[in-house]
Amino acid sequence: LVAIAWLHRGLWRVWGRGRSSLPASANSASVTVLVAARDEEASLPACLQALQSQQYDGTLEIIVVDDRSCDDTPNIVRRFADGWPALRLVEVVEQRLRCPKKNALAHGIEVSSGELLLFTDADCQPPPHWVRSMVRGFDDGVGMVAGYAAAQAGQRWIHSLLALDNLAVSAMGAGSMGMGAPLSCSGRNLAYRRRVYDEVGGYSSVGDLMGGDDVYMMRLIGQRTSWSIAYNADPESAVTSNASSGRLTDVIHQKLRHASKAAHYGGAARLLGVCIYAFHLSLVAGLYMVAAGSATGGGIVIFSVWSLRWVADGSLLWHFASRFTRHEGRLLRWMPALEVSYLPYILLGVPLGGLGLFRWKGSTTPLIRGQSFKERRVME
Repeated sequence: LVAIAWLHRGLWRVWGRGRSSLPASANSASVTVLVAARDEEASLPACLQALQSQQYDGTLEIIVVDDRSCDDTPNIVRRFADGWPALRLVEVVEQRLRCPKKNALAHGIEVSSGELLLFTDADCQPPPHWVRSMVRGFDDGVGMVAGYAAAQAGQRWIHSLLALDNLAVSAMGAGSMGMGAPLSCSGRNLAYRRRVYDEVGGYSSVGDLMGGDDVYMMRLIGQRTSWSIAYNADPESAVTSNASSGRLTDVIHQKLRHASKAAHYGGAARLLGVCIYAFHLSLVAGLYMVAAGSATGGGIVIFSVWSLRWVADGSLLWHFASRFTRHEGRLLRWMPALEVSYLPYILLGVPLGGLGLFRWKGSTTPLIRGQSFKERRVME
């Protein structure tokens, strides 16, 4: 409850900053938008059309990095680039970093020219004022700006559950940034200064960690620099991403990959993670004792505590969702299912993810901790 109250206060601070204090003059900085793409022929055209519709007065460069796609991804970029000088295709030819996405983005950043680097994914569609809104978030002293990336609910129950989970992670990220202690952000809607990227040494110190091209960079900026990290509360900056495939195996590997980041957190973030893990472990132990009949009368206490947790979480998600669109609030009916799914996800997903027992996109072999990319390719 203390943590939820802390995040509520952070959201109010973010909302209070609003659009009015964002410098309207900051619409002339040179910008590079980077998109890492691997086998994205189905999603990429919509993404490129959205980027082609950006309304920005400054210099805008679009770089799509083809990460060894086996489909028509590079040819799609070439067709769009014909008559669109701002678009550029970069193809990955060397695996210098163990994490494929960080490796791809590093290739793109190397040849980019923008003083501000904006990031989104190939399955996302930024709104027309996205670039302008994100650039206006760079007040003096701000090194990174994070924005909201809404996940489409799709047609299946698992899509709605994932969209609600995305809403929860986004609310945590926005609220914690408002309190000056950022816990999460999304590479689907992110921006930082090139000089900040250079100042922390790029991805060199986190390139062997799978995933986290967003969160690990955020933590590097917070730990190694004096730059602040801001959240863009402007609804015009909210990016929409396509619903996932919905295949259970893909979802499990994706969530294990996300959970693997927890092992690399430190400070207050690690303390919060330990408390969350202990809470769920105690909850499961209590439920087991009630089911076994060894906790007479404890069932009311256990379910009262759990219900209170649902109410607290729901209030935070509603607070966040109401800022962007009321349609997101409809996802709250999936709160009970999400809270139940968190039990195995947190208790099992965190240790399994920490061991590296997940597949990267397009791979058939799990990446084991300490295993090089070349070794994994040999196994395949």
